[in-house]
Amino acid sequence: MSDLALRLAETAGGFSGRIGYALADLTSDQLILADADDMFPTASAVKLPVLTAFHTYVAQGRASWDDTVGLSPHDVPGGSGVLQYLSLPRPISFRDAAWLMICLSDNLATNVLLRTMSIEWTNECIRSVIGPGIIVDSYAYFQPDRPTRSMGRATPRALLDYIKGLAAGRFPGSAGTLDIARKQFYRNMIPRYLPYGAYGRSPLQIANKTGSLPGVRTDIALIENRTKSIALAIMTADSRDAGFSFENEGEVYIGKLARLTYDAWCAEDVVPR
Repeated sequence: MSDLALRLAETAGGFSGRIGYALADLTSDQLILADADDMFPTASAVKLPVLTAFHTYVAQGRASWDDTVGLSPHDVPGGSGVLQYLSLPRPISFRDAAWLMICLSDNLATNVLLRTMSIEWTNECIRSVIGPGIIVDSYAYFQPDRPTRSMGRATPRALLDYIKGLAAGRFPGSAGTLDIARKQFYRNMIPRYLPYGAYGRSPLQIANKTGSLPGVRTDIALIENRTKSIALAIMTADSRDAGFSFENEGEVYIGKLARLTYDAWCAEDVVPR
């Protein structure tokens, strides 16, 4: 094992539940895997592949980004997002729904896209366009007074391959998907300890999508600086910390693993853009 792989394994060993990761230096083709073929709940991280599926849906002429659908109070699923707090009914375009789904992890916006495609069609698209190992199980929802299962499942390796595919431009709408993910609001996992600046000049760009449920945290990301690009997929489950505080165990561990990887592969190349 490389020094980095050993440091990562030592750090991950302190986690109270399951943790798996797949990490790649896209500049040098280095790869580090740990339990990367185990299936983990994705929570909302699966929304990024859902966006790729919708890009495919539009490319096939099944819809236009400017098409609109109506939202009513009966559509509100609970959980993350802002649409549920706005006055309803109201129309929303698929373009705006996509932005809200990724940047604010809006569950109602997510379900607009999923209902348009259907979960069955979305999964078939993900299998044929992206590859195996990523599954959408349900619409997005969260109700604090009842059990909530993850809306999707995936392996760290499959999510890493997906991020690498976006970086290589292999999927419909790859550039647009990354552009939206770079405007991500939630930076509390992979970017947590990185020298990232959300405003003004930053030494690096981060395109990421998080997922959070009680005992579950996931983050997938493409990190780029002046000379390097790295892709990360870090997934946790069964944590004893089922809360949502800033110091949540899963979020802290994902941040620590990301920082170790960044320091080994990128830190010496940081130059402000």
